[in-house]
Amino acid sequence: MDINRRNFLKGALVTGAAAAAAVALPACSPAASSDASDAKSSSKGGETTGAKHTWEVAPEPIADIAETQDFDVVVVGAGLAGINATEAAARNGAKTVVIERNTTFSVRGVDVGHIGSKHHKSNGFDLDPRVAARFLHQASHQTTNYDLIYVWASRSGEVFDYIEDLGSKNGVSMVPALSGTAKYGNWSTLSDRWRVYPDAVSFVRGGETYDMRDDGQPVNVTLGELVYNSAVDNGAEFVFEARAEQLVGDAASGITGVVATTKDGKHVQYNAKKGVILATGDIGGNQEMVDAFCPISNRSDSNCYAPAGFNNGDGLLMGMWAGAAMSKSEAAPMIHQFTLDTLEFNLTSFIMSWLAVNANGERYGAEMPFEPMLTNARMNTPGNVAWSIFDSDYETYIMQQQPERYDRFTDGLDAVMEKWLGNGKLIKADTLDDLAKQLDIPADTFKATVERYNSMAEAGEDVDFDVPAQWLAPVKTAPFYATKNVCSTLTIPFGLHVNADSQVLTAEDEPIPGLFAIGNVQGDFFGKDYPVHCPGVSHGRCVTFGQLVGEACAKDTTIGELDFA
Repeated sequence: MDINRRNFLKGALVTGAAAAAAVALPACSPAASSDASDAKSSSKGGETTGAKHTWEVAPEPIADIAETQDFDVVVVGAGLAGINATEAAARNGAKTVVIERNTTFSVRGVDVGHIGSKHHKSNGFDLDPRVAARFLHQASHQTTNYDLIYVWASRSGEVFDYIEDLGSKNGVSMVPALSGTAKYGNWSTLSDRWRVYPDAVSFVRGGETYDMRDDGQPVNVTLGELVYNSAVDNGAEFVFEARAEQLVGDAASGITGVVATTKDGKHVQYNAKKGVILATGDIGGNQEMVDAFCPISNRSDSNCYAPAGFNNGDGLLMGMWAGAAMSKSEAAPMIHQFTLDTLEFNLTSFIMSWLAVNANGERYGAEMPFEPMLTNARMNTPGNVAWSIFDSDYETYIMQQQPERYDRFTDGLDAVMEKWLGNGKLIKADTLDDLAKQLDIPADTFKATVERYNSMAEAGEDVDFDVPAQWLAPVKTAPFYATKNVCSTLTIPFGLHVNADSQVLTAEDEPIPGLFAIGNVQGDFFGKDYPVHCPGVSHGRCVTFGQLVGEACAKDTTIGELDFA
């Protein structure tokens, strides 16, 4: 990874190799405020529901169907989960169609997490899947479905063996993860609270060693192209610029298809003989759902992952209108400690641990670069503003904290710091009093905070927030620096209630025949928070459940009974 020269979210909405033109990711948009207009009012038969949420009131069935088409499997959404489900279903002989609102498929990010592949074992990493599942389950305070998580942990290895083999036939290699979220060194030996395993990988075609390709797209595009092209080669049909509106059927009778509005405005019914797979993404673009299920994310600085108008809970709406239940666990926002315009600065708290203070000059949480711990804390600070503080010995602490990546983190650093001093993003002062004045925080409180933090760093024990000694960076040597602690919402996973086979369930925990949910519309996998004990697990579950559910649908079986091939 080289954040100084590369920006792993730049152009994060990408196209497949077969697409004629790229779809650019808009610049980060400010996070919506909690007083944004609430879309609770809905209508049914001309009557306003008032207090009820949109998902609680099913619209009238669409009657003016212009055309009906028959398939074995219908996939809604062409993100990483959807294209993997499509590839697996088509590869196993199912007549498969994908309905996607965008002009092409979309893939974002850098890392993809899995456990137990030949690649990992050959590189000395062989984690017991029960350990990985336990960490993820406990991160939700055990509110999620352990059996569902264990499917990813125990079966992702065989799926990624297939993906690696597919890549080897197409000039794509699996390499250790390239982003800053993936941790190396002694992270896997830290206490349970901070432990991070090297489970994540990236896929490269041209020997990339950074998180961006030469065309400015994140490296996960290569994985997306690989799977998309295989799906097309196996006969899958993609219908772009079409929005899925309603499911055909209901929880009692089963789901047999999807009604979509195509780009010419017609309603087309896509019948599914074997199953409908919802892969519609998270709820981050639906303000009503954000306010209801994840209001704290309104306090992040931007929404940087999906373009405006997408990832707005379509799958959750359609599922609940048909009688499905929503996730039993809470929304799990993935909010990381950067915005797009801060990623060039290698000293951001996305990768470094500096003393963090709030508007009162007080320390407010553990500063470990363990996403999204520090962002969660910052969004609860007075005035929702905070700073990272470090001194002129910062290179000493880069070496101390990141010895494996020291050179990359210091490459071009002087020039970037000079630039940031010029535009006001980096504050510099010869005294702590002056720094406090520039930050408009109480000097006495701030200096007392620094003194206490320094004393704990010297003692090698953080008795307040338990930051390991390696990650403590005393603030003693002038000049002193400060940068604002910022954060961006990437996704807000929250979806439909499912079982370990990813079958969508009713409130009574009964499977709805013919309906499945994968990716970020799959509920019960993350809860309360997005943990990074196993980096890349969000993308990893997209690939894993996409492949497993797609093949299971094609073979008229379940994941639990599936001999994946």
